Amino acid sequence: MAVYTQVNASQLEQFFTFYALGDLISFEGIEDGIDNTNYFVDTTCGRFVLTLFETLSISELPYFTQLLSHLAKNNISCPEPQSDRSATLLHQLNNKPAVLFKRLSGTAILTPSIENCQEIGQQLAKVHRCTQNYDFPISNGFDLKGCIALAEKIDSQLSPSDRELIQDELLFQAAHTMNDLPLGVIHGDLFRDNVLFLDNKVSGILDFYSAFTGILLFDVAITVNDWCHEKGQLNPEKINALLSAYQSLRPLLACEKQHWPVLLRASALRFWLSRLEHQLYPRPGNLILQKDPGLFRQLLQHHRLNFSINSI
Repeated sequence: MAVYTQVNASQLEQFFTFYALGDLISFEGIEDGIDNTNYFVDTTCGRFVLTLFETLSISELPYFTQLLSHLAKNNISCPEPQSDRSATLLHQLNNKPAVLFKRLSGTAILTPSIENCQEIGQQLAKVHRCTQNYDFPISNGFDLKGCIALAEKIDSQLSPSDRELIQDELLFQAAHTMNDLPLGVIHGDLFRDNVLFLDNKVSGILDFYSAFTGILLFDVAITVNDWCHEKGQLNPEKINALLSAYQSLRPLLACEKQHWPVLLRASALRFWLSRLEHQLYPRPGNLILQKDPGLFRQLLQHHRLNFSINSI
């Protein structure tokens, strides 16, 4: 969520003529996130979020709107796409695909408690369970091939120590195949700023645009790496709380437990590389929030040093 494409009041007023959702009162850009342009929009009939998609194509977007509608119908608190007067979900605004969502209540918790970790573990398991047999034909950009491509793109600007660490970890990941692990639709970006809480309960899971069909446990590793870290290391109590809550709804298989330390490392590597890319090749736009790549470098080193004791 960021602002790459500017929208003015007259454009929004024209956009809302397609909907039976009242007249425009106010709007403001949302600075969180890095992939799409987002605005909070208030009308005489309610509060909404307008998303302009900067990278997803018109052909890909229906898969994501259908996924969000499926999740909402299965009682997952997520942004549900709003239909216009002709039951259309997808529009164009400033030459970008645009979708309108009902704004969810709540706020992100940037310093999660053990109870918050329990809650997000349970909610993630609910997402995985309700999409277990859901057909979602979006390719995995988080795999080893994607990491290698990112590493090659930024290689010339890396320090010798960073290059050595990345290449060593890529070799490690290439040596560990995980074809036997359960697959499903994963969120792929379940960070603290993508979850809203209200009265200490999850009121919204946001930003499913990194979703793909992949290894479910990788999604858990992404979540643990963000929700359970404190100053570059992981809090064992928070990990246990999140994993116990997750397994209360979807118990992990023996093969998943075996690969858990590898996936913690894979997740840390993937987000270190992607944040380095965003830092080294920033996209033009306003209110764009740059996130620190160093955090995931620290996490990767932590996992490498504690590999033998990271098992579930």
